[in-house]
Amino acid sequence: MEFDPTFTWSNLVAFVTLAVSFGTAVYAWISSRRTNVEERFKQGSDRMDRHENRLIALEQSIKSMPSREDVHKIELSMERMNGTMARMEAVLEGNQQIMGRLENIVSRHESHLLQGNR
Repeated sequence: MEFDPTFTWSNLVAFVTLAVSFGTAVYAWISSRRTNVEERFKQGSDRMDRHENRLIALEQSIKSMPSREDVHKIELSMERMNGTMARMEAVLEGNQQIMGRLENIVSRHESHLLQGNR
């Protein structure tokens, strides 16, 4: 295929048609971009506002969470409570043994009194 430098009307018409369609496409693209700019800025601004609100909510959530020191204090309190509960368990176990002995004594007294009244 060789380039023919001779001028023909059909070549000129084809070139003008191509140039007009390309120009129309460029104009349509530019004009549509100009009309959508405000809307796109509004959408971007709204999206940034939503992100800012989410960040504020997240910051508030994090601020209300206990710190490492608070969790450590809670752990220490729980350990103290475990120690107190262990001491209470030992006291209750001793009381249970005393109650068992008292029941044996009362039962022997009851048997003695019941048998002695005959």
